[in-house]
Amino acid sequence: MKRGSYSYRMLLILMISGFFSPVLWAQGEAHLLFHMGLGAKGQFFVGGTMQNQGDEPVAGGYLAILPLNTTCDPQSLIVYSFDSLAPGEKKEFRIPVDAPFSSYHLTGFGAYDDMGFSLPTVDETAKVIKDRESNERKACQSAREAKVINGPNTEEKIHKIRS
Repeated sequence: MKRGSYSYRMLLILMISGFFSPVLWAQGEAHLLFHMGLGAKGQFFVGGTMQNQGDEPVAGGYLAILPLNTTCDPQSLIVYSFDSLAPGEKKEFRIPVDAPFSSYHLTGFGAYDDMGFSLPTVDETAKVIKDRESNERKACQSAREAKVINGPNTEEKIHKIRS
């Protein structure tokens, strides 16, 4: 009887350890470390850095960027796909934007494994951006009001309000 009890305990321990085995839970995890919009000499883009902080490769993924003009009107959505990231690998990206933009929103960020299943993603900048949202909304509203009051030729004034 004692030997049977020992066998069941060992079997239970092996089963539990199998559930928590790193091999079973290993996966890639894409982190967006930094991103910002830039423009110079007629070229505009959103650039930044991402990293796979998981212990398995990220096969690929996407970033969705929504550029906004000076009165915060959404422009055409841009979906940028990225290729594989090895565990621990950091990769810079540069997403071209066709027209001048005043700001942008990151509207999507996703990653997948080598079988096409979704992987965890973390936008490390999300909290900072969320904390700025109230002020951004006020600036957008002010820019729209300035355009209505001053007419359509107020781009410089609006740019100063948003800066």
